[in-house]
Amino acid sequence: MASRGKSKLWQYWGYAVLAVLLLSLGNAKFGPAAYAVLLGLLLFFVLFQAPVYCGAINRKRGSVVEFCRNNSTGLILGCHLRQHKWQKLGREWWSLGWRQKTEGLWTGGQAKIATLSFVVGTVVSIIGLFKK
Repeated sequence: MASRGKSKLWQYWGYAVLAVLLLSLGNAKFGPAAYAVLLGLLLFFVLFQAPVYCGAINRKRGSVVEFCRNNSTGLILGCHLRQHKWQKLGREWWSLGWRQKTEGLWTGGQAKIATLSFVVGTVVSIIGLFKK
């Protein structure tokens, strides 16, 4: 008997939260608490569950840094390799310049979408919190 896993569509649940945030701008029924909860869910999705490339540092050769291209979940967590799990926030991350730190946010289409969705969600939440 074949096992039934989670649907591939389920891994993108955070983008539905972003859609609710965008659609809520014209609705007066949403209060500040709803925007805060939705933004918190979107932040959790982007940092820990969005399907992206790992982006952890594989090698440093002079000024050239090579990043891991394995699949991972979230912009903070690494791939299946033990060394990459928390490397993005570990010792290596603190020794890099801002350009190299943010390079992992743009390592592929999935990471770009995750990063931009959080930026858009944050802007929409701020607008929603201060609308009357």
